[in-house]
Amino acid sequence: MPERPKHIGVDSFFAERKKLLNAYDEAKQQAVDDAVKTEHGVTGEAEVRRWLQSFLPKRFGVCKGYIISTNLQFEGPLEEWDVLLYDAIESPILFSRGSSNQNDAELKRAIPVEHVRGVLEVKATLTPAMAMKSSNKLLKLQQYIGENRYADYPQYLTEPFICAAMFIETKVESLEQYRRALDNLAVLYQYQSMIPFMGALVVRSQRNHDHSGYLQPLRSDNPIAFPDVFEMSSNFQCHDGWHGVFGTLNWGVNNYPTFLFDLLASIRGTRSQRVSSFYGLDFENSQASKLFRPTGDTD
Repeated sequence: MPERPKHIGVDSFFAERKKLLNAYDEAKQQAVDDAVKTEHGVTGEAEVRRWLQSFLPKRFGVCKGYIISTNLQFEGPLEEWDVLLYDAIESPILFSRGSSNQNDAELKRAIPVEHVRGVLEVKATLTPAMAMKSSNKLLKLQQYIGENRYADYPQYLTEPFICAAMFIETKVESLEQYRRALDNLAVLYQYQSMIPFMGALVVRSQRNHDHSGYLQPLRSDNPIAFPDVFEMSSNFQCHDGWHGVFGTLNWGVNNYPTFLFDLLASIRGTRSQRVSSFYGLDFENSQASKLFRPTGDTD
């Protein structure tokens, strides 16, 4: 039998992406007359949590909530995180906040620091301002990172642990604005020795709605000078001397499953340089796109 370009079940796998986007678009449409349009962002967060709950193995819990440490030098205040991924088998829930009529995706839970496996910062749109907000929030994870002197009484995050950013869609008007957004996220790689940042997923491109972007660093021993056609961040240098740019060389359908399975492998502690999984990959629809033309003009 000839090989098919995608395995059985791929289309149903991508239906989960469509379900997330439909809920987000419905909330955005309902808020079209509101003076301050925030409901779609709240809905986007809740849908991301629901989506991850349905995807991840049951050993991992998904919630909005707080990281709690027994470190007596931690002064607070408690930070509220959009998405916490935690060891649901081993972790107690120290306390919950929310009304009794809220579902699991909306309740806020307090998780002991040693059981947290991942933190995701979720924004509705990728813009320079929202990228900066995501970076600033994830940088606050530094207060939970340190050396656990006593294995039985950890006060800091323990491996495996990863953090990432998610944006439901792009909302940039020019290549220069998009690059500023990437530059704001790339700041996190200057702290890579402390904060294990795996990158960002943009669920929907503003140019091709079927395409997603998986934003990651490209590393080099020498400075990287990418022309605008590659739509990458400015060149930056990290503490260990390597140079990099941040972004995605192409937008396409397979960035969505690749991010998901990289996230799963990361919180399992099994991620390597290889492809994390072939599940969800669609080689039939392998066309790639960019956000902008080389001149910076959109279609």
